[in-house]
Amino acid sequence: MSILYPFPHFHTPPPGTVTHLPVTRNGIRNLSPAPFVRRGGPSFPVVQIGTTAGSSWGIGGLLPATAFSDGSVRPHEDTLSPRLARQRELVLRDGGALGKPVLLTVPTLAPLRQTLQQVAAPLLRYHTADLTYCLHAACGQIAPLPLAALGTPVIADGHHRAYTHAALAADGVAGFDMIPVVLMGGDTLHIDTFMRVIQTTKPPAQLLTELSAYFHIQPTAQSSPVQATGQWLYSYRKQHYHLSRKASRGDTTTDAGWLSHTVLPTVFGISDLRLDDRIDSVPPPPLVNGHVQLPPRSDHEAILLGKPIITERFFAEVDAGRLLPPKSTYFSPRLPSGLLVWIPGD
Repeated sequence: MSILYPFPHFHTPPPGTVTHLPVTRNGIRNLSPAPFVRRGGPSFPVVQIGTTAGSSWGIGGLLPATAFSDGSVRPHEDTLSPRLARQRELVLRDGGALGKPVLLTVPTLAPLRQTLQQVAAPLLRYHTADLTYCLHAACGQIAPLPLAALGTPVIADGHHRAYTHAALAADGVAGFDMIPVVLMGGDTLHIDTFMRVIQTTKPPAQLLTELSAYFHIQPTAQSSPVQATGQWLYSYRKQHYHLSRKASRGDTTTDAGWLSHTVLPTVFGISDLRLDDRIDSVPPPPLVNGHVQLPPRSDHEAILLGKPIITERFFAEVDAGRLLPPKSTYFSPRLPSGLLVWIPGD
């Protein structure tokens, strides 16, 4: 069972309203002068994120590293092996300090709304062009918080951070026994999908022929987004197509899984997204005037952009113990680095 513990202390940038956060990607302890204020606890900080579509909120705390190895917290996708190696090097150098908590999700946090009341004035307000982040102190709850009633927490963002810390904790390395997290309800998060950028030298006509074994193919004059599950926008050498997955009796594989395990190996020769450097997964590009704003690409790059998995299917896949391929989901709003910082022993 997952039990969320309050922070005995945590760190934030100086109080007030900020438009820039400290860059923590390459380490925290070496930032000089240290741009953080230490805040005493115990407490569960509350993160509130305002978007044009509404407001998301989550609670921060510490989970034992063992929760990520005993099934108390579940992953939802495979990890990228090179990223794990880099993450291990960084966190060892930083002694377990993290500038970005692991983002966890459950279907809803509604049962906790009365338990965790936030104080009126935020400790910190951070603005971006389209988002406002408010970090509050919570009152009325400082005892460890069992999460069983909420369902099994799932990693939404931070697989590499979580499993690197858990592995080091299992090895007995000091500073890694507790992992900072922020827990948010899936009913306030949006799931998007990464765009697959594939290196290939195959002629366009050959690729269309090979793809036609798996898809119904419809040319489109513009890079217009697809509208339904089972569809992809395919772009290669400035030609655009809508691909629709051909039905196969009894096949209930998710779109991301089917693409990765069936199409990519046979058409592009890519069998392992974790290791093959011929494929890259980038955040979804914006829509401009109803069209996907595709970045300039070389003649050797093909693009596939599908529909994201729906929230209900996401939790059903996790509950069934199935993993999505790496970089299948892009949760938003995401936590920024440097807003809520954990420095063990500081």
